[in-house]
Amino acid sequence: MPRALSTALVLALLGATTVAFVVTERLKLKPSPITKVFVTKVFSPTCECETNLAVIRFQLRKAGRLKLGIVDTNRRPVRTLVGPAAQKKGRVVATWDGQSEAGTVVPDGAYLGRIQLDYRTIFMPNRIHVDTTAPVVRLLSVTPRVLEPGKAVKVRYAVDESARVIVFLNGKLALRGRSTRLKWKLEWEPRVKPGRYSLTLTARDRAGNLSNVSRAVTLVVPLHLVTHSLQAVAGSRFAVRLRSDGRAYRWRIGKRSGSASARRLRLRAPKKPGRYKLVITQDGLEHVVVLVVPRPANRTR
Repeated sequence: MPRALSTALVLALLGATTVAFVVTERLKLKPSPITKVFVTKVFSPTCECETNLAVIRFQLRKAGRLKLGIVDTNRRPVRTLVGPAAQKKGRVVATWDGQSEAGTVVPDGAYLGRIQLDYRTIFMPNRIHVDTTAPVVRLLSVTPRVLEPGKAVKVRYAVDESARVIVFLNGKLALRGRSTRLKWKLEWEPRVKPGRYSLTLTARDRAGNLSNVSRAVTLVVPLHLVTHSLQAVAGSRFAVRLRSDGRAYRWRIGKRSGSASARRLRLRAPKKPGRYKLVITQDGLEHVVVLVVPRPANRTR
């Protein structure tokens, strides 16, 4: 009798195991109840920017009772986003602000989306990374400091994490970098008026965190000649037009010299005919205007 009971118990266990195996295999063959999954890879809930929320988006193949939440890497619950509630077939979209059920921002790290649909629990394979640490940017060099017309300025910098650098001139956006390298350079020709500019950098990482403002470097854009050549009667007055920010500059023509700050330099032409160079100097750069004083025309009776 005991032997018969043991045999029956073994057969029952084998049968149950077989049924469980068959059920498991059938579940494996069934398509996942969710499809078209999208999960934000990294975000910063404290950045006050467009990337301060994580988005979870997927399609339900059929209606069911749904609960969507966030868990940590140890699969401990962090925050419930949806449900539990009846959910129709179709698109499901939820956002997470990086806070726990207690209403506090969670520590930096990786988190997972967890879907509980009827009798199934699905952990999303793509992790959501919370990053609230701002990058640090250092301005290494700016060359040249005095920018000649047609010349590019080179800005070398370093950041302590992958981030895109932003250049400001006098606090206004001048250029957005594309590279996310830790040490790199930007090179471009600023389209700005003559004057002095304070150049600074910031950097924004993938999560959206904005860095410190770098040290400031003064960049000088010198005056620009509008008049490059002219002709004037001997001893007459003439004018040279230039674009400047009103700072003083030096001028010299022949043995004469002086200083001015006007955007229209008025001088008297030499009394002797000839070809002269009017040299205007500012910020160590020389700008040359060619002045031609023609000989008087021969008078015939």
